Amino acid sequence: MTRTKKSAASSKRINPEKRQQPAAAQGSSAAGPIDAASLIDKSHTLLAQSNFELAIKFLDRALELEPSNIEARELVGIAELEAGDEERGREHLLQLFPPHAAEPPSHPSPYLYLAQSASEPQEALGYYSTATAMLEKRIAEKDRKGKGKQQGAEGEDEEVDEDVQMAVTALVAMIEIWMSDLCFEEAAEKNCDSLIQRALSISPNDPEVKLSLASIRMSQSRFEDAKQVVISLYNDLEGREPFDPILPALPVRLALSRLLLEHSLHLEALDILSTVREEDSLNIEGAYLEGWALYLRAEAIKENPSLLTSTITKAEDGEDDEPMSVEECLSESMRSLVECAKLYEDQEYEDEGIGSHVAELLEELTKNGVVPAIHDEEDEDGDVEMA
Repeated sequence: MTRTKKSAASSKRINPEKRQQPAAAQGSSAAGPIDAASLIDKSHTLLAQSNFELAIKFLDRALELEPSNIEARELVGIAELEAGDEERGREHLLQLFPPHAAEPPSHPSPYLYLAQSASEPQEALGYYSTATAMLEKRIAEKDRKGKGKQQGAEGEDEEVDEDVQMAVTALVAMIEIWMSDLCFEEAAEKNCDSLIQRALSISPNDPEVKLSLASIRMSQSRFEDAKQVVISLYNDLEGREPFDPILPALPVRLALSRLLLEHSLHLEALDILSTVREEDSLNIEGAYLEGWALYLRAEAIKENPSLLTSTITKAEDGEDDEPMSVEECLSESMRSLVECAKLYEDQEYEDEGIGSHVAELLEELTKNGVVPAIHDEEDEDGDVEMA
């Protein structure tokens, strides 16, 4: 298979599962004695607030009171990982397994976190495999219970969704490993096909699953199949306004935009990127891809001027919405790239590939006399100011 980005484990964190809190925690009060249950209860709130440092202090204290408390041990491991100390986090989580414990954990969270923090691809695959098997079993059991019945309570639906999302995330992470670290293995293509079928059976319309399917087809040189998948995903999102809850997370939309550009679907990529740019104007990759998409659009028009007449659409007022000319595309491209270069420097961004490509494009545009576009924007009082 064609090698893609290197990744021993998915960078997307999987949240610790929401399990029922002990009765002691529910009834604890600030005036009463401090016990492990109340400390664990407070740590759940802190973890939900991403206050990992304080959560660790509460959990360390809980372990002082009850060194064998499994929930505290798991949560402090997760908190340490989220806070950036992988060594300490893994040390805590591994204590949940034999020989430190009588039996390994019976729920997927520890396996998922250990997979995400694994340094070796085979280790990550092992933990992911165990977790996905657990999740698929839970999903199947819930599906069986739900047959012929009305939907359950709202909390039950949310729990099912959480299991499905965790399973999909883990399966996609496994595919990424086979397409990067293990891409030269003989079984890579077969395993990717098997994993993507499992993901599709769980959540066929999930955007990440569709993106993963398109990437697999690209690596197999099945470009038309990949293009159809990408177009299908774009059609699901076309016309959505920024902040629409139907839209997937920004990283998913950025990945979709990249694939759209790979298939020369420049206007479609710009449509998706417009939602990214409005939701997060400081997103470096969004600014970069917008500039690159506009540059590619200009190049496409140069090669095929008929694009200027074939893409005329109707605006909201009923008038013809004229597509941008080559000059306008390049001017808008430079504007986005200049903004990207500034964001790149301000944020000390680590992706050198984006930085060097932006510099290369800006140098070319400058040599060709392109001037960044200037937009009229309204300030908070409604007054027009020049951007």
